[in-house]
Amino acid sequence: MSKNYQIQPPPKEKGKKPLFRVVYVIDVGAGNVVKAARIAYDMMSSSDSIPPVLEVIDNKGNRVKIDLSRRKKKGKTL
Repeated sequence: MSKNYQIQPPPKEKGKKPLFRVVYVIDVGAGNVVKAARIAYDMMSSSDSIPPVLEVIDNKGNRVKIDLSRRKKKGKTL
C-alpha cells in the first residue's frame, strides 16, 4: 500500500438510489492481519462500543465526516 492511499468514490448507479462509500478507520494492535481484522470486527459489533466518526463519500467524490456520537435523538444514536 502506498503512503498516499486514497479511497475512490462509489460508482454512479442509474435509476437507483445513490451509492455512498462509508469509511470507518480503526487502529488495532494485533499479532497479524487476521487477528487485527477479527479484533476490529469485534470492536465494531460490540454493544459496548462507542459510536464512530465516519467519512461518507458520494459518487461525485464529495466527502463528509459524520460523528455519530454527537447525533442523538430521544436517547438513540442516529
